[in-house]
Amino acid sequence: MLQSLIQLKFVAMAAALGLNTEDWKNPSPEMTKQVQTLQDSMKNIGSGKADEVQAKIGETIKGIKELADKGDKDAQFAIALFSQNQQNGMPQALEYYKKASDQGQLQATNNLGFIIAAGAQGDEAKQKEGVALISKAAEAGNNPARRNMAQFYLGGLGGVKKDVATAQKLLETAAAEKDSQAAYDLSQFYLGSGATDEEKAYDWLVKAADQGNASGLDTLGSLLFNGGSIGKKKVAADPAAALDKFNKLAEQKNPVGLRKLAGVYEAGLAGVKPDFKKALEYYSAAAQGNDALALFRLASFNDTGVKLDSKSDVVDVPRNDAAALSLYRLAAQNKLPIANYNVGVFYEQGRTVDRDLAKAFGFFQEAAQAGVALAMQKVGLYYSNGAGTVKDPVAAAGWFARSAAAGLPEGHFYYGMVTEAGLVDKESPFLAAANSYKNAYRSAAAMSSQALETGADHAASDALLMQSLIRIGNLYAKGVIAPKDNVAQPDLQNAYVYFQQALEVDPKNEGLNKLRDEVKGKLSPVQIKDAETTIAAMKKSLEDEITKAKAAAKAGANGAAAPVATPVEAAPATAPAKTPTKKK
Repeated sequence: MLQSLIQLKFVAMAAALGLNTEDWKNPSPEMTKQVQTLQDSMKNIGSGKADEVQAKIGETIKGIKELADKGDKDAQFAIALFSQNQQNGMPQALEYYKKASDQGQLQATNNLGFIIAAGAQGDEAKQKEGVALISKAAEAGNNPARRNMAQFYLGGLGGVKKDVATAQKLLETAAAEKDSQAAYDLSQFYLGSGATDEEKAYDWLVKAADQGNASGLDTLGSLLFNGGSIGKKKVAADPAAALDKFNKLAEQKNPVGLRKLAGVYEAGLAGVKPDFKKALEYYSAAAQGNDALALFRLASFNDTGVKLDSKSDVVDVPRNDAAALSLYRLAAQNKLPIANYNVGVFYEQGRTVDRDLAKAFGFFQEAAQAGVALAMQKVGLYYSNGAGTVKDPVAAAGWFARSAAAGLPEGHFYYGMVTEAGLVDKESPFLAAANSYKNAYRSAAAMSSQALETGADHAASDALLMQSLIRIGNLYAKGVIAPKDNVAQPDLQNAYVYFQQALEVDPKNEGLNKLRDEVKGKLSPVQIKDAETTIAAMKKSLEDEITKAKAAAKAGANGAAAPVATPVEAAPATAPAKTPTKKK
């Protein structure tokens, strides 16, 4: 499976051609034959004959290139479109678009105009040249050009004066000719980009889906899956109807539709019986279309291995580190940030590759810059320890702060550590550190609570919870949180409050018991009673906080998101990563 996925990258690029002779005026018989051959080849994707399929597509594209060089306008358009999807292929794309456009190929005229306008970068003359080409194609009846001009009029872009009425007319004209994308664009138009009318927005969305528009099928299917809303209009849940939309999307070999069907069969949703084998087939088909989430899901299966029945000898997917890494790489290449994080973990652990902290840091940094919270934390640790990069406590603190802001408990904890160590310029560093630890323990407590409900492992969150409580207790015991005239003011009662709660996480911890008892021995019975009252109040407050968060999350889950293999921000389950240390 892995090898075919890699080899079919070329096939996926060929699929991006999107050639449809029905959109052409009087295509040549030779070009029509080549397109049919290409379409037939695409049907064989996933047949297990990747080399044959790739060779046939390469041969077909070579034939199209020969027709283009002989002056076939539609072949010129096809080569231009193919070149546009290749690295460094834009010069050739522009050359062939120009040749085709000069012969009246309207799709080429539209695409050429769009490329020129988009690349004008403040050059008003170039911008006008590009818009003029798009307008020419639109006036000649090219619906994609009509849609492009509609967007220019809606936003007042490309030197075009904003004109909502003209934009609406262009979209309606295209939609009247059964242009499904125009129908979808009209649904967005009535959702606020041009006007606000939720009923019309929904009607146009249904029309787009009924006409087989991929965006329409995906949006409507997602909306119907659990019910939701489009603007203020409520849409009742209809899982069977949603499944129908996803099936139609999958029939188009659309990677998103294939992946969503995979999610349905994997989890057994919408009345469908769970079927892991069928889910794998759909994930594989979606991955062959370069769907990043499908690639990631397949990677995760290979990462840990899958054995659904513990009583059976059958391994549904054997663990395969090399396959997992290659699939994570492909997912990363298809712009899935969390996949970069997982590739980094492989280099950090030295799984199937030599351990290389510098490479690991590079992948973590790329994921962090894309907003992956765990990657932000990793980058902070690497800067903190000087592992894989230069040691930079200030940069480490910045990344810890960002991971904390992204909701990662460890981010709060480590930011507290660098603050306590005086590596962050704070007027009251120990108070700031205590507040960070308090945020860490509350977040860790919420994670532990969720893990207990779902039956997941909560050892890591428990450990973070305990360490955060201990650090707060130590700061109170040292009296550095609220010193007076730079003189420490020990607060043993509050120290007891936090040590006691830490012990509830690990009651048999001898060192912690000794620490708690030492503090307790210096408190009066009244102080101990007050401390216990404080502990009870803190627990109640935390329980209320967790309950409210769960209620808010439940209220926000309106079902508009269809079943997808959403990647969890976590390292591969095998061989857990340790805090990186600099090579000696």
